[in-house]
Amino acid sequence: MWLWAFVGTGMSSTDLNNEDYFSDHPKRLPSFDALFRAQAKFTPEQFFRNLEQQSGDNHCSQDDYQRAVFLFRRVQSARGTISKLILFLVAVSLVPFVCLALPEEWRVSVFTSGIVLEFFAGAILYLAHSRWQARRRDYGHWLRLVRRRVSE
Repeated sequence: MWLWAFVGTGMSSTDLNNEDYFSDHPKRLPSFDALFRAQAKFTPEQFFRNLEQQSGDNHCSQDDYQRAVFLFRRVQSARGTISKLILFLVAVSLVPFVCLALPEEWRVSVFTSGIVLEFFAGAILYLAHSRWQARRRDYGHWLRLVRRRVSE
């Protein structure tokens, strides 16, 4: 008997099975954190294209986009520094093997300088990594702010 109440309302069977149809809240955009973590290089182009597809129109200003590009380039430059330091650490780790081919009077000084360089590069790598984390956090915060402003 209760089924007759739905006959004239224009509801289809797919609407009855769709939980979002009865929701009091509008559809929300997918989680930003899920998008940001899923892609190592979440470019501003991808972000704004994704945002435009989800929201239906473009509410973002050119200044928002330029700021995102600036922050993304800072993240990329920090990643480049980290990559170079890792390559340097790999090269310096070969010093003990090079020492075997050197004359005996050079071995201790080259080995010691290799260890000192490795500690120095490790400290710089630690600082570069913390700088990369801060820049990535800033970039993520900016994209979250833009996304929140557009979704409101």
